[in-house]
Amino acid sequence: MQFFRALILPLCFAVCLIAQPAKTYASNAHFIFGADFSSSEMKYSHSSKSKKANPDFIEIDDNFKSFSPVIGISAYGISLEAFILNSNTVKKDSVSAKLRAYGVDIAGEASLSDNFSFLASLGLAEYRISTKTKNGSKDDKNSGPRIGVGLQYYLSRNVALRLMYRYTLLNSGEAERYKAISEITAGIRFIF
Repeated sequence: MQFFRALILPLCFAVCLIAQPAKTYASNAHFIFGADFSSSEMKYSHSSKSKKANPDFIEIDDNFKSFSPVIGISAYGISLEAFILNSNTVKKDSVSAKLRAYGVDIAGEASLSDNFSFLASLGLAEYRISTKTKNGSKDDKNSGPRIGVGLQYYLSRNVALRLMYRYTLLNSGEAERYKAISEITAGIRFIF
């Protein structure tokens, strides 16, 4: 898994540098509207400092499911997209948790065939992790870089299906117990 993470960032840069629009997709600017269904898995820090700060913290090992609207602009194989994510509530023992996020991604697109494109993305995201226990509730905000790779299939010039893997490193924020978020997203894009 470490090898895979080390390979993603250089791959994203390479695709952005050699990005070219898919053959079914014109090169001039287009507006993008869409939505993604995401399955997000929280990665936790196991440092002693994190455990001392909140010794009764319980890790939620279920995936957060969410629907995320997307809006953006694309030209010449490069797109800029903004997203908002709002997950379901996940419960474990006496703890319930919810994930919310917003951010932007820059994606490069390299044509593989008439209908298929390879995608690589770089972005920034801020995540809010809301937890409720019998002792009260807490909102933790963490932000960090977000990288991703995936495939896009064009059903027509104006409609595309997308499958992506994204990894967000939560390197700054209020809570040190959250390390990263790993996401698999499936979505649709309408191109105008």
